[in-house]
Amino acid sequence: MNVARRISLLLSLAILACVSALHSSAESFWAEHKVFSGKPPIRTACLMPPEADLVKLGVKTSEKMPKESDDWSRALKVLVWTHLSADGIAIGSATDALSSGASYPDIQQAIQQIQQKYDALSGTLYKKPKEIEKGAYTLDDQVAMLPCAANSDVLVFVQGAGAVPTPGRQAMGALGGSILTEGAVVYVTFADAKTGEIMAMIRFHNVGDFLTDEEGEFATPLDAALADINLGSARKVERAREAASPDQR
Repeated sequence: MNVARRISLLLSLAILACVSALHSSAESFWAEHKVFSGKPPIRTACLMPPEADLVKLGVKTSEKMPKESDDWSRALKVLVWTHLSADGIAIGSATDALSSGASYPDIQQAIQQIQQKYDALSGTLYKKPKEIEKGAYTLDDQVAMLPCAANSDVLVFVQGAGAVPTPGRQAMGALGGSILTEGAVVYVTFADAKTGEIMAMIRFHNVGDFLTDEEGEFATPLDAALADINLGSARKVERAREAASPDQR
């Protein structure tokens, strides 16, 4: 799947969220059994540069929002980084050379190649996520080209798309009997940092003002999904403490 088709798919999902009657936020998740069981545990992660695309929906046309898309990408990076760290996972950036001696152009080339591989896979991955549970998807060992891969258990990919209707588009929707508001969908995918095998994926969507408060709008579904797939040592320690507490008996 090329970038244009990937963006088109994500934006279609975001537009569906705009007219969704679901709750303001919700999450879905898929993972291999070894992720649920925590064997082997995931303690370290390397975060790929997030990709986020926003479009403004007008009455007759739509247009890209490049500046807002860049701002949202940075906000999603902070969101995912912060919440994985809070769950006891040590996070690094895919752009870091660490002690490898790799040059910046070499790292950027590796990131681009791995991202292209992920983009090519994402269409099938997003349409048939349950296959993750069978270990059906892989990026191959190309992922090991990144310096951070040597010290990481997983690579983390973040992709999002959002649609922002103009007042005119909202008014047109109201005349047609539908409520149209801002909507977004975000995917967080975990791949084995050595083999490239897709181990888990979280999808969460939001209907509402997701651009002004990403933490407030996305934190709850992200944390809920991380808990559901049992990811993060800090969460396991907390559960053990709760189980041992006299109040829990």
